[in-house]
Amino acid sequence: MPSAARVLTAPFTVLAALALVACTADGDATATPSRGADAPPSAAAPPSAAGTAALSPADTPTCLPEGTATVTAGPEADPTLVSFTGAGSKGVLLAPQDQGDACQWADELARLAGEGYLVASFGWSGDGETSFVAAVDVLRSLGAADVALVGASKGGTYAAALADDVDAASVVALGPPAAFDGQDAQSASSGYTGPLLVVASTDDSSVGVDSSRDVSRADDPSTFLELAGSAHGVALLTSEHREHVQQAIDETLAAGFA
Repeated sequence: MPSAARVLTAPFTVLAALALVACTADGDATATPSRGADAPPSAAAPPSAAGTAALSPADTPTCLPEGTATVTAGPEADPTLVSFTGAGSKGVLLAPQDQGDACQWADELARLAGEGYLVASFGWSGDGETSFVAAVDVLRSLGAADVALVGASKGGTYAAALADDVDAASVVALGPPAAFDGQDAQSASSGYTGPLLVVASTDDSSVGVDSSRDVSRADDPSTFLELAGSAHGVALLTSEHREHVQQAIDETLAAGFA
């Protein structure tokens, strides 16, 4: 794994993009990164439900790794706070649990940025789908040619349900309910065919292992990883299974970006 120094210095391109946003903050700013030597090449991204993300600089929560930057995105009346770090053309969105925010993913933001990804997380606004798609838009606006989705609980449901809509490179869902907020995450209902991994605990009382299993593909047992214990969602990353789960995340991301 790269040294911690890389995690702190990687967001150079991200901060350059924020500087451009700040210069246009009085108007309708869109995230168009400046083209420095370290900037990733531009890439055509598929249109998304939220359109181009309108960004404004914001204070970064103190819980997040040094070098993380933050913007508000989406409608002014109900904005989404999106925090990001790292650099490159491979984007990873970490979707939090219900009523959660980027702080739930602080350790993974740092770890995955250190692996060479441009990584973002966010806090849910009143409209979950708008928040989720706006966060994907932020990554693409910053130069991500492809975006993989990793979500916990509610975030996992949204990741699986919206994967096809946002043209996800890969999907990892930790303890996702098969349905949440009207989002149907069942694999049988999805047109997404890329790399998928659903991870759940046998005794997860918050969701139930069978509900999470429905998010995996019934005809492909490799898309479901059942672990002993009761850890739910992001708690899987602080359980005795932490290294196993991180390895599974890394392998699924690599498959999507291959």
